[in-house]
Amino acid sequence: MKILKPIAGILGIALLFSCSSDDSSTDPNTGNVPKSNLEIKATASGASSQAKAENVEVSEFLINIKNIEFDFADGFGIPSNSSGSSDDDDDNLSFEELPNEIVDYLDENYPNDPFCKGELEDDDEDEDPYRYEIELQSGTEIYFKEDFSVYAIDPDDEGCEIEDEEDDDRFDSDDEFELRGPFELNLSSGEVTVVEVEIPVGEYEEVEFEMDRSNNPTSDLYQKSILMRGTISGTPFEFFHTFSEDFEVDYEDAGQNLVITEDNNNTVVFEFDLVSVFNLIDLSNAKDENGNGTIEISPEDNDGNNQLANRIKNAIKDYVDLLDD
Repeated sequence: MKILKPIAGILGIALLFSCSSDDSSTDPNTGNVPKSNLEIKATASGASSQAKAENVEVSEFLINIKNIEFDFADGFGIPSNSSGSSDDDDDNLSFEELPNEIVDYLDENYPNDPFCKGELEDDDEDEDPYRYEIELQSGTEIYFKEDFSVYAIDPDDEGCEIEDEEDDDRFDSDDEFELRGPFELNLSSGEVTVVEVEIPVGEYEEVEFEMDRSNNPTSDLYQKSILMRGTISGTPFEFFHTFSEDFEVDYEDAGQNLVITEDNNNTVVFEFDLVSVFNLIDLSNAKDENGNGTIEISPEDNDGNNQLANRIKNAIKDYVDLLDD
């Protein structure tokens, strides 16, 4: 049986770091982030000679994946201009971390001068007579004692540049690592490799891929995002759908994240559980209204199985998981 390879191939894959799902620009600073090899695989339980659902046998299962996204967990990564965490980093204060007394003082006395930087000084009166150092966008620096009284105010000649959190070098849950396909796969004969790629070392809280219609006119999947063939109680059937939707894929254990290490043997497997799909969806009432000998199930079929097509699509979406490998 012919196995379809990813159309784009390794050279056609765009590796993107972005700060939102709408930002597709490449981050030039990712070269400083440690990376490791990752092999992405896919499989379908219940296809071909594997376990079958009652009365349903699947002989072909084809899908088209448009892109794959890995969402970083909170706190992942280190700034590219640093070799790691430091005591100085621990002393930095965000606006949300400022004591209420200092926030109230700034609101009252500098309502039009935004907060820029904050620093918590060492608790050692012999070194510094102040505890908090606050810098505003104008460059004004305000020093507060332990009791939040003002120790000194120092206007600075140069203004303070407010860092854009969208463009910093620390990856968190607002960032993502994206692979652009398309990846056209035939999962009829067991596990296949989707792609091998280098990915930043760290922890990922979610993997998401988008399935969309194939634009390859030579493919059985042309203008389809998913195609399945087999038999229902011995009668041939064909199911396809043209949806464009995101699939959020996680481990069965909701508390388990994907951790990429530096051992160069990282693997993730997308499993489509077709046995569970067809144990959930009753196909016994699927019809062959046009009498051509094949039960056709799709959003645009002539056999009257349109609603059934949407139910199968939604069930496939519900029964896809990550496997430990």
